[in-house]
Amino acid sequence: MKEFQEIIEKISKFQKGEKAVLATVVDVVGSGYRRPGARMLIDENGFGIGTVSGGCLEADVLERAKKVLDSGEATVITYDTTKDENSVFGLSMGCRGIVRILLEEIDSDNIFFNFLGDSFEARKPFTMATVVTANDDSVNVGAKYFLQDPLITLKALKPQIPGALRERLNSFSAEKGSKLETFDFGEVFFENIEPPLNLLLFGAGYDALPLVKFAKELGWRVTAIDHRAAFANAERLPQADEIIVSASEDLKDELFADGNSVAVLMTHNYERDRNILRLLLNSNCRYVGALGPKHRAEKLLNEINEPFTESQLAKLHAPVGLDIGADSPEAIALAIVAEIQAVLSGREGGFLRKRQGSIYGRG
Repeated sequence: MKEFQEIIEKISKFQKGEKAVLATVVDVVGSGYRRPGARMLIDENGFGIGTVSGGCLEADVLERAKKVLDSGEATVITYDTTKDENSVFGLSMGCRGIVRILLEEIDSDNIFFNFLGDSFEARKPFTMATVVTANDDSVNVGAKYFLQDPLITLKALKPQIPGALRERLNSFSAEKGSKLETFDFGEVFFENIEPPLNLLLFGAGYDALPLVKFAKELGWRVTAIDHRAAFANAERLPQADEIIVSASEDLKDELFADGNSVAVLMTHNYERDRNILRLLLNSNCRYVGALGPKHRAEKLLNEINEPFTESQLAKLHAPVGLDIGADSPEAIALAIVAEIQAVLSGREGGFLRKRQGSIYGRG
């Protein structure tokens, strides 16, 4: 997600006529450092933002991007090391797998990044289909189709969207992640793209500062809330996207409406935590973390005395964070962001060396 934001920022600064190449991983079979949907932007000077591998493919992708800039034609390149790890242009890839990458020319008027920027700002998810290969003239490689609320926006030289693609775009919007699929006319890469995760951080004390930094490193959006203006201000929290100075009883309902939000309670005040926890468990937040011992959280719930559902209570993580022996504000912040990442990915947060199967799978 962070690379998306950095690429959007880079493109927004393009001068008229300035172009770049967008590299997108559209398929991975076997082992690969990045998964489908990973992106890298290469400008006319050969400067890159983002990655499509662990570093073994980038140099070759940069060279191939020059040809795309010269021709203006989108292309797909395939890296296959399933038989010999040195078989692809002497790249010595560390992963044994097949990686396919779409390269396409873009400029400041690119519909994808305009649509992406608008959707992120409006906090709206969307589904996108990108044509990767084409067998006939009905579609064009690189053509994109967007589904949101629930209108379909087209970007193609051919204005007619194939019926099968229209149907699949609609059905894929109910799924997760990304997937490459084959149609009679060619291959299409489907993605469900959500706006950056929004962290609602209640409490802007000293221990909140490293949590803001870690969240921003992951590309999350941060909303910091505190009743003390001396703590909740841009000078202390320069990386926060939004700062709200408010007492717990004055918090607005819309603050809790975003379905792609998580929340962490660290006000260090029992009364305020009780008021806010009730609002959070009734909200659309996907995760709620509360600082403090387990018995404190149990007491808070007993005093709230509301019939919360199992799914509402399952959102609550108290004490907040993974068990990594954290004993400093920085280590606690690390434990918190790691737990949020694990929960949203459907993982337990254990050692990867003990995991059976793919390290990228859910559960």
